[in-house]
Amino acid sequence: MDNRFPMTPDITIVDVAPRDGLQNEGKRLPPQMRAELITRIEAAGVPRIEIGSFVNPGRVPQMAGMDDLCRRLNVSEKPIYTALVPNRKGYELAANAGLRHIRLAILASDALNQANFNCTTETSYASFKTIAAAANTAGTPFGAIVGAAFGCPYEGAVPTTRVLDLAERIADLGTDELILADTTGMAVPDQVAALCERMSAVLKNKPVTLGVHLHNTRNTGYANAYAALKAGVTCFDTALGGIGGCPFAPRAVGNIATEDLLHMLNGLGCRTQVELPALIDASAWLAQQLEKDLPALVGKAAPVFTRPIPASWYS
Repeated sequence: MDNRFPMTPDITIVDVAPRDGLQNEGKRLPPQMRAELITRIEAAGVPRIEIGSFVNPGRVPQMAGMDDLCRRLNVSEKPIYTALVPNRKGYELAANAGLRHIRLAILASDALNQANFNCTTETSYASFKTIAAAANTAGTPFGAIVGAAFGCPYEGAVPTTRVLDLAERIADLGTDELILADTTGMAVPDQVAALCERMSAVLKNKPVTLGVHLHNTRNTGYANAYAALKAGVTCFDTALGGIGGCPFAPRAVGNIATEDLLHMLNGLGCRTQVELPALIDASAWLAQQLEKDLPALVGKAAPVFTRPIPASWYS
């Protein structure tokens, strides 16, 4: 890596297309097809994949059949897989399925937390603590997603102090990663950089990886990713093809696309160990299954940077 990012080590991409991507799609893919999607993403070298969420299929029918999916993937032997767990019942289902890593989610906005989980943020946090204790006792590592970290479609601005306080309390529960999520694509680059820098200071002496989960809803997702990168963030949630969004918020579409972010990272000389041509092929396959054109652009335009470039490229 060249000295344009002297404080940034290798970058970890977490593809969330099988969860945050598919949950907002009109076409429902059965477990066997979702398993193939995950296998294709894994074959491209993506180091971590969020395979789905253990939610009520009545509320999110796209996630039906998680037990079947886990059996097909043999999740007990794959620590690269994680899944979203919204409550204690979801945790128990994930544990019974053999997941070796889970993610818990909470929203810094009461209104959006109510829309997602039918309760306030503090009520979610109380549940969060019990799940964290159970995961720690079982020796199951867990990550935490703090949603609406950059704004809420119902409440507007979310105070930074509220986000920082909530994230610090969660970090103290033993999480191994803390993901700041732009759940509805409201963030702008300076805001992302400032919050990531302040969050890094809070986590400085804690064994927690800071990451971001960005949406491109208003076409600022990649600029926000660059801002996070410059602020020292090393973990990025992305979705193959740029699919997905939040089904419980108005017009909250568009994760940043895995292949598009990877192309930018390659052009910046960042190392990810992910193969861009394989990702583009997987994205084309997914478009066929969903029977629609996907938002990602690199596959349509053809990539310039298929590998991380050396600093001499710009000389």
